[in-house]
Amino acid sequence: MVATSLLGQNNNDKDVLSIQHFDVQDGLEVGDLQSLVFDKEGWLWISGLESDLGASTFLQNTPKLQWFDGYNFHTVAIPVDEKFSPRVVNLYKRTDGLFYLSLISNDSDRLFLFDPSNLDFQSIPLPAVADRVDISNMFVQNENAFVVLDAAEETYLYRLNSDLSFEKLFKLRTESGQSYLYQVIAFDDHFLVSEARVGVMAYAPNGDILKEFSYEDMGLKKVTNPEVLALVDHFSFEDAYHFVLKYDKGVYEYDDQTMSWSQSKFEIPNLSDPFVTSLFQSRNAINDSFGNVAWFSKAGNQNLIKREYVQQGNQAASVLVEVKDLINAGSHDLHKELYLAELGRLTRLVFKNTSVNNFLEDYSIRSIVHYRGNRYLVATEANGFYLINVKENTVERFPLLLKGQPFSASEIRGVFLSKEGVWTNYNEGVLLIDTATHEVERFRHYPVSAMVDDGDRIVYGATHFPLMEFDKVNKINRPLSKNDSLRVLDLVEFDGSFYASTADGLFRYKDSQEAFVDIPIAPDELMMLSVSTQLGLLFTTNDGRVYRIKDEGSKPELIFTDPAASPIATVFEDKENNLWFATFAGLIKYNPDSKEVQRFIEDDGFSNNEFNRYSFLQTEDGGVFLGAIRGLNFFHPKDLKKLEKGGEVVLTSLTYFDNKSNANTNVAALAELNNVKEVSLPAENKFLRIQVAPARLTQPTQVNMEFKLNDGEWLPIKQPGEIQFNNLGAGQYLLKVRMVDSEGTPFGKDLMLNIHAKEFFYRTLWFGLLCLLLVVVVSYYFIRQANKARALGQHYSRSLLKVQEEERMRISRDLHDSVGQQLILLKNQANASRDQQMVKNVSATLEEVRSITRNLHPVVLSRLGLTAALEELIRKLDENTEVFFAIELENIDGLFDGDEELNLYRIIQEALNNIVKHANAVSAKLTIVRKKNKVLINIQDNGKGFSIEDEQQSSSSLGLKTLQERMAMLKGKVRIESGDLGTQIVLEIPLK
Repeated sequence: MVATSLLGQNNNDKDVLSIQHFDVQDGLEVGDLQSLVFDKEGWLWISGLESDLGASTFLQNTPKLQWFDGYNFHTVAIPVDEKFSPRVVNLYKRTDGLFYLSLISNDSDRLFLFDPSNLDFQSIPLPAVADRVDISNMFVQNENAFVVLDAAEETYLYRLNSDLSFEKLFKLRTESGQSYLYQVIAFDDHFLVSEARVGVMAYAPNGDILKEFSYEDMGLKKVTNPEVLALVDHFSFEDAYHFVLKYDKGVYEYDDQTMSWSQSKFEIPNLSDPFVTSLFQSRNAINDSFGNVAWFSKAGNQNLIKREYVQQGNQAASVLVEVKDLINAGSHDLHKELYLAELGRLTRLVFKNTSVNNFLEDYSIRSIVHYRGNRYLVATEANGFYLINVKENTVERFPLLLKGQPFSASEIRGVFLSKEGVWTNYNEGVLLIDTATHEVERFRHYPVSAMVDDGDRIVYGATHFPLMEFDKVNKINRPLSKNDSLRVLDLVEFDGSFYASTADGLFRYKDSQEAFVDIPIAPDELMMLSVSTQLGLLFTTNDGRVYRIKDEGSKPELIFTDPAASPIATVFEDKENNLWFATFAGLIKYNPDSKEVQRFIEDDGFSNNEFNRYSFLQTEDGGVFLGAIRGLNFFHPKDLKKLEKGGEVVLTSLTYFDNKSNANTNVAALAELNNVKEVSLPAENKFLRIQVAPARLTQPTQVNMEFKLNDGEWLPIKQPGEIQFNNLGAGQYLLKVRMVDSEGTPFGKDLMLNIHAKEFFYRTLWFGLLCLLLVVVVSYYFIRQANKARALGQHYSRSLLKVQEEERMRISRDLHDSVGQQLILLKNQANASRDQQMVKNVSATLEEVRSITRNLHPVVLSRLGLTAALEELIRKLDENTEVFFAIELENIDGLFDGDEELNLYRIIQEALNNIVKHANAVSAKLTIVRKKNKVLINIQDNGKGFSIEDEQQSSSSLGLKTLQERMAMLKGKVRIESGDLGTQIVLEIPLK
């Protein structure tokens, strides 16, 4: 796309905001643009052929249908065979918003009803009145649609009804049974028909020819062998039809009541070179959707366009546009825009609708002065002088000459008109321009930074110089101030004094008296000066503040602060006492009474948002010239209105990856796009491309668009109207798209779209929870199995211990009942035989058997109780070993059942036996204490100790394992501490 501004290029271009050219590189696939039609939403639809060479008789012609959203072209597939080769592809809009699409070829013709909102096509069969029926042409007029059909060497006019049925009206006069219809217009009681070979005729509804028209009916002179009268184009304006005659014969208005013609007020615009015409100009005039009209005139590569609006009685300014061969044109609203079609290129003109006139858009403006009449002399920064006529909107160069040669003046800071000529400056001093000859007289001295016209002298400031005066009479420069290092930025005269804003502060000079004025701002903040008849001396700052000094000696008073803190270049008043501030960020209107602030920017008609210093002039009728860094603006403050843009961002295309088709899918139907609120992207391919456009703008304006995801920052859309995410991260997003003006201020309604970028299943929370559940189930299974195994092991161990005790009891009983009784009998026999040695040996053996029996099963436990059994155990160990045993026992009888007492006895027995066998202890102590709900047992020795970890890991040591197993049977806790000072075993057994 090539985009340029037409403003300032030509005197006819004042109403044009911008011009854009689109071709195949921008997505335009229609080379031969045969139709430009607008739907109900105002979108442009284009039909024609793909080739930009036009229809071919021998090569394949590919039909194309596209719509344009202002940024991007969207292609719609036409449901015809690939081999179908039409030469004409035309769109016609019905009043209900649907389109007729006709495709005319050399072999067969097709007709469709097309819905642009959902892209549905409905084929319309042609009347079967012959073996072959061809569409000659089609005309849609309000609710009526007329189709001219050629069949069997005859031509008939049909009405195509809304139910898609055909109604034959009458036969048309043709030559050779084939027709080429230019126009068919229906009136209340007749039809006006223009055919290429038989001319222009009025038909009655029954087909009778009411009148044949000639050139004489148009008021043209009769000529010998005239060309056939032909109406090549038409448009309507305020209930009247106007027709363009072929061969540049003019434009004529038709009166259907009298069937007569008159010269139309819409004359073909004349160009400066009327002899250079084009044979390919095929559009001469159009209507927009509201009845406004635009008409064209072609010369060379230029097209002059005029517009006129219904119910307004005035024409817009003419527009001169470079278009090689205008083959089509279209506009939804001629107040806003116009599309021009040529082969392979579409041109879009955007019109202004503001009260600001712009001049010299490409130049930085410095000074303006009233010249003569409606003309004003304008000095640019580096591009010379121009004369502006505000009434005729014309611009002409005002050349400067030095001894007959072109002279260039730059860095101009003031222009003053006097009887001698035009006084101004240039980069080396003061200039005098002779208005008659344009010759300049130079007075070189100092570069001027600000200047004031003061009658016979010019007072000016420079950089690092005194305040100076230039004597116009004697043409000499003189210093005024003693301060010779002033760096002057601006200079005004107020109340008999000269005030200068300098790098060192506000400087005042009067009658050789000079001083710096005390002001409440830093010197480097001081900027420009102005004088108001109502407010006094005004001075501005580079951060948007405005102060006033009412009169000499008054203290400065702050009267305004720019909310945007932009430097203020100029201050002026209008006739309604509003203050206006020309800033580096737009023009501000300020009402001192209501404190209302309104900012005007480029979108409101100004050439640029940054206004220049020294570039202001107020005319006698209240008009205002304001120069900017690009362009000069002229307006009347009372007419200046803030442009209400309205509008909203809409979705025009949506492309994403579809799992079902395994390819990118595109949503292009506007009806479907309007209902899209959320997009879901599969995990396999999170590609997303959306195209957006501004819609329903109330006024034409330059629109920039920004987008953001969730709470991120707003980002500009670099590719016009298109946002693309190649691999959007998984998550939930809210995409917002908004419109912003030239100052970055948002306006209109934003587009909001929810995006769900799916994650792979194995990365989702559900998958994680499922895995966690699986781990829990598996862990539970293994833990349960382990618990089962442990319980089984405990059951086995406890069963084994129980069996062991039972076996010990059996062995103990057997030894007592069998071996013990035999030894007693043997002892009695030895006593009888008085064999003392035998008695001694048998007695020792019997005692050993009794000891084994007691160890296998403590009989005293079952007879006397646990406490007595433990006391007996300690007594025996103390008597039979070298270890000294101490004991502190509380009575714990009856606290445990029989099996528990036996287990507890075995635990203590095993611990005491280990002390005797392994500890090499000198002493040991057993303590049993009964608490409220538990029994504490402490077994302690002063032996050599042992490694608890080694004992637990040893496969040959069963003592600790057995102890722990028996404690588990008692549901108790065991704690063992062992070291060089001995071993302590603490048992804690809960009571039931």
